[in-house]
Amino acid sequence: MKLAQLERQLETEMRQRGFDPAQAENVALTSALAKLYAERAEVRAQLDELRANEETPKMPSETERIQDQLRRAFAGSAWHGPSVLELLANVTAREAAARPIAAAHSIWEITLHIAVWEKVALRRLSGDPAEIPDEEDWPAVTDTGDAAWQRTIADLKENHQKLYEAIAAIAEPRLDEPILPGKSSVYVTLHGAIQHDLYHAGQIAILKKA
Repeated sequence: MKLAQLERQLETEMRQRGFDPAQAENVALTSALAKLYAERAEVRAQLDELRANEETPKMPSETERIQDQLRRAFAGSAWHGPSVLELLANVTAREAAARPIAAAHSIWEITLHIAVWEKVALRRLSGDPAEIPDEEDWPAVTDTGDAAWQRTIADLKENHQKLYEAIAAIAEPRLDEPILPGKSSVYVTLHGAIQHDLYHAGQIAILKKA
């Protein structure tokens, strides 16, 4: 360690010149000793700064907070209860396609709908208005096989991950700006995506019980 080396070197050279190392601050040092003393002080200051930074954790940015809330709503550790993926974890293709409540959407349809709106948020971040028709808002389930259900889950995760990564690239001043002319701010849009996940997670939970 550089500081320990400087300490030993300063002590050795001061004793060789007849100085008490403990009195380094109170004696007139030669130019060589003064230089060594200054170098030691600089290294000490750098170490003190490093320790201070380690003891004071960096506060997360607002975009990091939004990412965290989106992750909680989608993947887990949400304050309210089970996240989207936690609710879907043990759902089979047959259960996903079922309609235990006749007038309600199926779990499969809701899952597709969540994926659509995470993709809409991503498209709007990139400047695409993403005005979607009803048939894209609630895509029809045409294949109810196990492989199709696994593809639906995979697409859901992929859309979520792309949105999550895109949030990291947002400059914080942009959060208060309209995401697109005439639309809500970036901040409100992203929190809307989080709220949307949570709203439909609740529907999935009810359908599973039904």
